[in-house]
Amino acid sequence: MWIFFWGILLTRSSLGLGHKPERKAASGADSPVWSVDLRSVGFTGYAPKQETWGLNLRPNPLYFTDNKVLIATFITREVVTTLARRDQPGESLPLKLHGIFLDADTGKVQVSKEWPITRPRGGVVASGDGRFIVLTPGLVALYSPSLELVKDFKLSPEQQSHLWDFHVSPTGQSILVEYHYPDSSFQWIDAGSLQPQPAWKDLLTHVFIFDNGLAFEQNPNLTSGVSHKVLIRPRDGPERTICRVLTGQVNSSCGDPEFVSDDVLALTMPHGLTLVPKSGGDVLLKASFRDDEWLGHPLHPSADGKRFAATLWEHKGGSALLDIGFHSVLKRIEIYNLPNPHPIYTLDAKQRKIKDVSGVALSPDGYLMAILTDGVVEVYQIPPEHTDTVDLKNGNLHLQVPIPAAKPKP
Repeated sequence: MWIFFWGILLTRSSLGLGHKPERKAASGADSPVWSVDLRSVGFTGYAPKQETWGLNLRPNPLYFTDNKVLIATFITREVVTTLARRDQPGESLPLKLHGIFLDADTGKVQVSKEWPITRPRGGVVASGDGRFIVLTPGLVALYSPSLELVKDFKLSPEQQSHLWDFHVSPTGQSILVEYHYPDSSFQWIDAGSLQPQPAWKDLLTHVFIFDNGLAFEQNPNLTSGVSHKVLIRPRDGPERTICRVLTGQVNSSCGDPEFVSDDVLALTMPHGLTLVPKSGGDVLLKASFRDDEWLGHPLHPSADGKRFAATLWEHKGGSALLDIGFHSVLKRIEIYNLPNPHPIYTLDAKQRKIKDVSGVALSPDGYLMAILTDGVVEVYQIPPEHTDTVDLKNGNLHLQVPIPAAKPKP
């Protein structure tokens, strides 16, 4: 029945038949287990230029739906092949979002699927139990592990023109739609039913969500004596402050809020990060980096919430005098295992001759890391580490959250 389903749903060419991933010899932890060049399945390297104005939608191009399936996504634009269409502006040609489903253990292409999109942004996020959600500027669609459409939510033309971003909780169970123009507004969508709730107007900065609420930054009036705050607002319940910086303190910022699980909030700075329980309490993990190392955003957690990957970059070139911007080069990727403050695994970008990554993802159990660089997917085996279990919902964790000791943003 399974074979019959795929035969009906997909063409032979979309199955990637005959494609063999490049298997790597077991030469050490710094070598990938396998790699796949997405050019073999249609990747063209297409990158939009001025077509994304007013849209911040940037889903991770790599996502594990479970420990066995990795989805890689990319966008292509139709190539002009006839004289009659050569006068048609490039930005009006059809766009497609491609999803390539890979066996996480071997890299074999299992199947591929395409979705037409209206603007050059889109991707896939995992929603638990092997399900996944397709996010595009005009459509949110929930699929079963067998690629059957379960439910979809279509944005009206007006909503599409006002769309700014989709925020997804670490578990994939909640979606928050953010609209801009003429007013800033938000709308919750339950990922299981894709049932939208009424939208509300609000001005919120640097929003990150968990299943039943959101975190955001606030810069109060200096006359209040507080220069920066990070707050948590549950869907049902009072708003509360998780971190605050008083006017005149050495640290001028708490850091940017970002959830690495439904229970753990990261406060990230340019050169460091601090992880704390969402409910408040003792610091779970704190890491600092050199002044010439810049923490990338976002962090990349495993679905079980026990591990996360962080990218570290260095800035090269640029001149303030000549008004020339710098460019960022990847230095390394570090993987942390809560509550260990030291990375359990480090991928040296220079040693691997990697200058940039457009996607990083950890498997739900945290034992595989996938990266996307220049259209090539590589998967690395991450060693296990024994650590004491941390109860993130422990009612005893109710101490005041320390402010991260890191430098403010430049």
